[in-house]
Amino acid sequence: MQRPDRREANQIRSLHCALGQLSRTDGSAQFSSGRTSVLCGIYGPVDVKVYDEQLDRAHIEVKVRPDIGIPTTKDKWVESAVRSTFEKEILAQLHPRTLIQINLQVRENDGSADAIAINATTMGLIDAGVPLKCTVAAAACAVMGDGCVVVDPTKEEVEKAVSTHTFAFDNGSLDGPVYVDSRGRFSMSEYNACYDLCRLTCDRVLAFMRTALESKIQKETAISAV
Repeated sequence: MQRPDRREANQIRSLHCALGQLSRTDGSAQFSSGRTSVLCGIYGPVDVKVYDEQLDRAHIEVKVRPDIGIPTTKDKWVESAVRSTFEKEILAQLHPRTLIQINLQVRENDGSADAIAINATTMGLIDAGVPLKCTVAAAACAVMGDGCVVVDPTKEEVEKAVSTHTFAFDNGSLDGPVYVDSRGRFSMSEYNACYDLCRLTCDRVLAFMRTALESKIQKETAISAV
């Protein structure tokens, strides 16, 4: 099929990641895929309010805000995706009676915002030094009306899709995804096609993450050597 931006069905948009963009956080990352961009700021481990305190682990808090206006249902969807993923991946038991706060701002949403938010959170947590079980990457797919499966769909494609699917995988497990969200009407074969395509895409995203982290380490090493 001919996609609006002339990509192949299995081709993702160009990726970009900038670490340490926010000065008043413990760690931050801005992750973009095409025009979709999410900024993540991490605070913690910090003091926690009494009613959120947990004796055996850190309390994980996720807040999502749009670039302009108040949070919408779509922002709550993104918030749920991030919370569901990272409550299992953060080693919260290493910091009992504290708070780890994940603040996300969707700078622009041109589709696949939930997957981009998960990727931004991974990089933000790494930048903050928050301990994780594994590195997590996410990807989204859409099944179009003609049955074609496209990866990293734009907002236009999502609106026309019969179903949408988001999967997150970590780099240390072969058991399956750590997060799944499927919406719409689809067959089992279409679901499996989305699963396979997202898994391959997540491998590409993880490779990109490693490159971004290596680039930052090289820059910091060069600065410290001067």
